[in-house]
Amino acid sequence: MNRDEIRTRFLPAIEEIVNASGVDEQFFDKDRFHVYVATVWGNAVLDPERSGITEHDLPALHDFFNEQIEALLGEGHTVTRCYEYLTSKVGEDAMTRLQVNQQHREFIHYFARLILGSDALSNFNLRE
Repeated sequence: MNRDEIRTRFLPAIEEIVNASGVDEQFFDKDRFHVYVATVWGNAVLDPERSGITEHDLPALHDFFNEQIEALLGEGHTVTRCYEYLTSKVGEDAMTRLQVNQQHREFIHYFARLILGSDALSNFNLRE
């Protein structure tokens, strides 16, 4: 899939994430956005075919997600930064506030370990 096909297929998902992360037109819940992005990315990697893509399309999807995240959160924000944030103390507190259940947290932590490496998470005591 080329970048335009990725955009056509996944822009509605990004728009849905943004809509679900907005409390009103004045407020955007960045914590909720991080959780949704990390979840959608993890699901796409776990089962690309279910997302309508192949494993070969993941780099293009990753680039598209990074482009969208940066447009919403600012320069330097990426899929990787979403996982870094969610595995920080502030991110863990945000997931508690959002009532992210333990199974969902474990899913996010699993992909965080894949993306960030286990050494990057050693500063934060994650429950296995």
